[in-house]
Amino acid sequence: MHDAAPVMACDLLVIGGGMAGMSAAGWAAERGARVIVLEKATALGGSAVLSGGVLWTASSHERMTMYGGGDSALGRVVVDTYPDALHWLRQRGVPVSPRLHVLHGQGYQIDIWDHIRGCADLVEQHGGFVALNTETIALLRDNDGAVIGAATHHADGDLTIRSTATIIATGGFQASPGLRARYIHPHARDMRLRSNPVSDGAGLRLGEAAGGEVAGRNPRFYGHLVSESRNWDDERLYVALSQYHSEHALLFNTAGARFCDETLGDHVNTYETLVQPEARALCVWDSRVHAAYATVPVVSVGVAEDKFDVAIAHGGEGVVAGDLADLARFADGAGFNGAGVVETMEHFNHDARHGWENQRPPRQEDHRAIDKPPFYALVVHPAITFTFGGLTIDTGAHVLRPDGSRVPGLLAAGGDAAGAFGAGYAGGLALAMTFGITAARSAGWA
Repeated sequence: MHDAAPVMACDLLVIGGGMAGMSAAGWAAERGARVIVLEKATALGGSAVLSGGVLWTASSHERMTMYGGGDSALGRVVVDTYPDALHWLRQRGVPVSPRLHVLHGQGYQIDIWDHIRGCADLVEQHGGFVALNTETIALLRDNDGAVIGAATHHADGDLTIRSTATIIATGGFQASPGLRARYIHPHARDMRLRSNPVSDGAGLRLGEAAGGEVAGRNPRFYGHLVSESRNWDDERLYVALSQYHSEHALLFNTAGARFCDETLGDHVNTYETLVQPEARALCVWDSRVHAAYATVPVVSVGVAEDKFDVAIAHGGEGVVAGDLADLARFADGAGFNGAGVVETMEHFNHDARHGWENQRPPRQEDHRAIDKPPFYALVVHPAITFTFGGLTIDTGAHVLRPDGSRVPGLLAAGGDAAGAFGAGYAGGLALAMTFGITAARSAGWA
């Protein structure tokens, strides 16, 4: 069927119009490439435009290794390419804020829409096209197995695109319940999605069919613990209902036991909660934590709001308890072992005062007691933003076969590329943009 379709040629084909894909497309187009971008959704931007636009990463190779926790060589690409990405944004006049401290790194808030639209303009100014509502059916290969383009479908008809190089940047597989269950955990099938609904693993399927390896061995992902909501599909609630302050709180499973080092970060706590019985947790904090962390924005450019009040207003299950007896009663009613919660909390606070080294699980960062009433308790659930598993790549973003050789003509970036992050996280926008630029450079547009 596709042999009879009209044919269009380009220097670079980019499958996906999010942060990674548009960064690759704009970078290459500015350097003279004729680029075609295919986006399955009705608009560009992917999950990036649902974020707060903070482009940050680890401030050194050592911190990337420690906090990103992935392949050190791939993490080095993010750190080393980040200055080039910022220079390019500023050179093009994209608004960039003053420096921000974010988690264990540094960054800036950028105008995501200005960047995405600007990249699309660059593509069109240099003779290329950006096609929305367009599905990539299959990658085309020559007799030697090199990727030479793609077969596509649009409501107006099929089109064959011939390209010198192809970049897969569809955003990951977080929107696919089946792939989440396969690669992350059986509980992940029913996990809440705080992302665009289009990134359903199409890029992985395309890359694997072309000979690439899907590195699904890393079950970790980036997401946040969220409260209940009567209308979770409202993307405006993704940030509002995320309980970033869980890293300063205590988390209990249904048996009333702590199960992780909460201080590693809410994004880490999200995975740890997913693998607990019933894939939920009781998040408990006191008035000290509430004032210092639950009512202030996670980054300075964010909006200050009381996370507990917002959660309850939108259907969250929680309580402000005057004492531990009130806390236990609420926990029992919510399906947790209230006596176990209180006992675990009392042991934690005793160790915080008399021997932090005895805390189990141990905490790397904040060992202080959580003992100043009132106590806040909220039932939380894991929600996913993007996946860490994907196609295996090298430091040039080339897609690799299971034997470690390259699939000629094929690259991957963003959520479709695996390995840069492991158990940790060091900035999703930075990961997407730096590997988008890296892929464009490897395609010949340095």
